Amino acid sequence: MTRHNRGSRRRLKTAGAFVAAAGVVAVGTVALAGTPTQHATGRLVVAGGVATYRSDATIGQLSVPSSWKKIVIAEGVTLRGNFLIPSTRTAPLTIQGENAETSRLVGGGSHVKDPDFAAVSTDARIDLTLKDFTSLDPRFYHILAKRAKVLASGMRVIDDRDAGNNNSDGFGGGDGSVVEDSYFDTWDDTFKIYNGTLTVRNTTVVHNRNGAPVQMGWGDYGSGSRLVADGLKVVSNSGDRYNQGLFSWAGGTRPDSRLIQLVGRGLTRSVTPGAVRAPLYVFRSGVRNKTITVEGGACPVVRSTPSNTELADPGAHIKVVVTGCN
Repeated sequence: MTRHNRGSRRRLKTAGAFVAAAGVVAVGTVALAGTPTQHATGRLVVAGGVATYRSDATIGQLSVPSSWKKIVIAEGVTLRGNFLIPSTRTAPLTIQGENAETSRLVGGGSHVKDPDFAAVSTDARIDLTLKDFTSLDPRFYHILAKRAKVLASGMRVIDDRDAGNNNSDGFGGGDGSVVEDSYFDTWDDTFKIYNGTLTVRNTTVVHNRNGAPVQMGWGDYGSGSRLVADGLKVVSNSGDRYNQGLFSWAGGTRPDSRLIQLVGRGLTRSVTPGAVRAPLYVFRSGVRNKTITVEGGACPVVRSTPSNTELADPGAHIKVVVTGCN
């Protein structure tokens, strides 16, 4: 790397101030306050509030500047790290790829149980749009934004590291969130029904050995939350066993309920060749006083039976109620 003397450093600083004043930031030539430092191979351009990554970069744990309205991951670009959106943010934000398969956000290290290391995370109450990119092997969850209204479309959410219990949960959005035209293949829970209403449309979930495609809770929270499913496709993908069902309740003892509304294309299920079919409903050990109500759908797909429902404690005041199926 070329070393600059004091004079050249002063010239770079002046040039950077001029570029910033013009509303354009080119990272890789000069680093400005509030702009993430890039490796020499990375290039980021910010213009008019739109931050565009045009080549591979290691972003680390990137705190998204309040001036950024949109982040674009160009076609064929891989970013390593995660986007942390400050809880103080009030303006909407869009993170968008140019190609759902080749615009990629990849985890920047080993597993860690820390929400700030989810691929995209925030505690802010904002409108958050995620479109057309792949989230691969995050350090924690893929998308964790329990107070945000999230619109996720054209997403590929994948964990391919191992078959273990690795907290690569898929989606935890706030009330009114929507997931559509997307694909999820993680090794933990996919959709968290904790924070109000989540709508899922035309989306495929691969059900691996660990985790539930639809998780009601690991404790006593989220009372009255619901899932609206219109074209939710779940594929059983384990060759021997599952530790969660398609619809699961993993913890909690206080009286509570969840509503699953199947509309339009509803819920469909299939099994990968060589795999075994996952249970439909699972209530884990210690769970008590919980009710899952399913409205609509095809009766053969959603009806609870002794063969598709697992109750760790049959006397725990647990119910599955299916109404309006056909």
